[in-house]
Amino acid sequence: MRLLHDVHIEKLIYGGYGLSHVEGKSLMVDYALPGERVDVEILKEKKDYMLGRAKRVLVASPERREAPCKYYGLCGGCQLQHMDYLAQVRAKENMLLETIERIGKINIDSLGPSLYSEEFGYRVKAQLKVENSSVGFYERQSHNLVEIDQCLLLHPLINDLIPSLKELARKMQGLREIHVVCSPTEEELVLKLISEEIIPKEKLRKLMENILPKKVVGLGLYKDGKIYSLGRDFIFVKVGPYRYRVSMDSFVQVIHKLWEKFIEYAVPTDSFDRVLELHCGIGFFSLFLAQRSNFLMAYDSNPSAIRDAEYNAKINSISNATFGLEKGLSALKRHAGDIIDLIFLDPPRAGLSEGEAQLILKNKPKSLVYVSCEPTTLARDLKVLVKGGYKITKLHMIDNFPNTYHIEAIAHLIME
Repeated sequence: MRLLHDVHIEKLIYGGYGLSHVEGKSLMVDYALPGERVDVEILKEKKDYMLGRAKRVLVASPERREAPCKYYGLCGGCQLQHMDYLAQVRAKENMLLETIERIGKINIDSLGPSLYSEEFGYRVKAQLKVENSSVGFYERQSHNLVEIDQCLLLHPLINDLIPSLKELARKMQGLREIHVVCSPTEEELVLKLISEEIIPKEKLRKLMENILPKKVVGLGLYKDGKIYSLGRDFIFVKVGPYRYRVSMDSFVQVIHKLWEKFIEYAVPTDSFDRVLELHCGIGFFSLFLAQRSNFLMAYDSNPSAIRDAEYNAKINSISNATFGLEKGLSALKRHAGDIIDLIFLDPPRAGLSEGEAQLILKNKPKSLVYVSCEPTTLARDLKVLVKGGYKITKLHMIDNFPNTYHIEAIAHLIME
């Protein structure tokens, strides 16, 4: 592979790459930091850009550190462990502002306070890969498996389970992935086993009883969908005053150490008459939104999530909320003629569809909250909403994924 010598890194960009310009092309470099001079091994070369990896650091940034994880540089789960954590936070703030300006054409002078916590032991979910009975994660931009004994990002409950998962992988032919979700408040876990072969239920029951600790309260076998489950197919978590059921096929925010603060940053303190929530999931924000409104209408396209949301409202005595199994666009059409005071959005990485954004502008609720897990689509959608008459009053960077390039954000908007 070609080696470029003494490359100056200009800045950090989304994806965790250090950016340089060489030979008339953009050069994106793994494991490099702004201001550094590095030798770069070229991994991929296209017409207008190159992708490389820092082979040797000639002049190091003061923000560089020795990565705490022994798998760093092999495992592809983290991209920024070589950077001091507070420097990661500052870099993500800059990347968010730059993305909003570059794609959204919106100039924001400053962000509101960013939300971040401890950088390790935060993940309550993991998707472990299995290959030839080895358990681990893929290399960066590859399907080569890196076997691990532990992951610094994972909650201790999951790390403690890894030896048992390795034994399970040795006993189960055809096992390809193990998805783990744990409850840090109840100290219980559930597993999804993604397999190419269907193992008899009684055989898997014996493996569960003989190999897995009692904290694993249930597991499900999946092959092109769910085949069956053993034990419970859900866990419970506690967030503030509320208790939530989280099923195997539902989603819960990954970083448990920020759950309550995340809600505090996202849910407005004002009171509202009618609130429409799209992509509500298990009702993570919904129960708190119901506190602030006379009536909440919440929707999601995941049947498991909606069942959980309805259950969670019931067990927490929330009577002013309804939940519907519907995509965001059709939910907006359903309420096109309604007077709505707040629309609360928490879409997937793809962001809003063009139709969703246009229907929001037609409805013109006084307030919007947009929780985003992808800054590029957030910037695209904010451009449409601001052009349609909304003003951004607050924008926060949320670091739900320390040591990775992922950036989340919360935008509060009002109709001018």
